Amino acid sequence: MIAAEVPSSPEWAQVLISALGLFGGASGLGVIATITVQRRKLKADTAGALTDAALTLVQPLRNRVSELEAEALAVRAQLAASQRELQELRATVWELTRTLERWREAIMAPGATLRRVQTLVADDTRRAPVRRQRPAQRHRDDDRPDR
Repeated sequence: MIAAEVPSSPEWAQVLISALGLFGGASGLGVIATITVQRRKLKADTAGALTDAALTLVQPLRNRVSELEAEALAVRAQLAASQRELQELRATVWELTRTLERWREAIMAPGATLRRVQTLVADDTRRAPVRRQRPAQRHRDDDRPDR
């Protein structure tokens, strides 16, 4: 077996030599000092770069959100107008259905005469509320030839 050699120098000297070896030379202390000093600058530069990148990405998104909000307001207004129109149309359909039922009853009545039916129709037309005229809208069915 090989016997372990006992170091001839004192222990404090070995520690000092190790410390000098570790931190010794210009590179060891220089690197530690550079890292310590530039760490704050590196963090600030990184934060600035991230902020710039975020602003570059966020601004177009803000613009798009504004556009979509304006579009949503317009669509809501159209929806409200469509709902009002739908209510008006339902009321008109109900009134016309009632009128047709009255006319049918008058026509199908056992003692119906042409004069009675004409009088009923004339009275209904005089009592009918005046509806505002809507501009004629072209439907897909309008393109088909008459049958």
